[in-house]
Amino acid sequence: MNRFRRTLTTVVALATTATIAVTLAAPPASARTGGVGGLWLLDEGSGQVANDLSLNGNRGMLGTTPGVDANDPTWVSLPRLLLLKRAALRFSGSQSVRMPDAPSLEPDGVTVLARVRSTGAGAFRYVMSKGAFQCENASYGLFTDADGGLVFYVSDGTDVYRSADAGAGLWDGEWHTVMGAFDGTTIRLYVDGRQIGAPVPAAASVYYGMPTGDDFYVGDYGGPCASPLGFVGDIDAAAVLGRYDRTATLG
Repeated sequence: MNRFRRTLTTVVALATTATIAVTLAAPPASARTGGVGGLWLLDEGSGQVANDLSLNGNRGMLGTTPGVDANDPTWVSLPRLLLLKRAALRFSGSQSVRMPDAPSLEPDGVTVLARVRSTGAGAFRYVMSKGAFQCENASYGLFTDADGGLVFYVSDGTDVYRSADAGAGLWDGEWHTVMGAFDGTTIRLYVDGRQIGAPVPAAASVYYGMPTGDDFYVGDYGGPCASPLGFVGDIDAAAVLGRYDRTATLG
């Protein structure tokens, strides 16, 4: 019960910061109809697994093998919330958490959320990505652009639609809640509840079934790139939701 309350509190905090009204009910609906596709609080603090609290079973594996390897991000302890243990994962550019391909992570419209902290993430570094087409693009991704800012994008298999850029000033060493949202007609980016720039027209359908791979990654991109595209910094929690709506419910 404490874990459920912690889940509820965290999701509400994330979603409220991003100006979404959130309600949890069990079992959750498919992400295709506006439900929770995946929720990873990353509070385990040790081990090789990031548990999915959405009840969709999208459990993540640290690194590239079930055992400890060089691609594992590092567990970082955070101040406790009352008596509850809290943790985050620290990525240094070539580490990842991988969730196998699943329909619940392939919504028609998609919202991604994360708590992130960095002092300089660098260029072309992924906070999250779903699928990969060579070293070109994912089905959807939240990543730093060439100037080191933060952008959310979706791909329809031909074109890539990008949100406004949050700018490199985001990486000030403090925690920030970031949200990318695509509703089928526009794409938006929010930082700490504030919309960045104007909504960008994006009348498209997200293309899933990428030829190179279709797994979901936190902290990395799944394509065969010559240089690492992994995030540099800390990630405290991550979530994938269905179609964006200011009155949407998770459940």
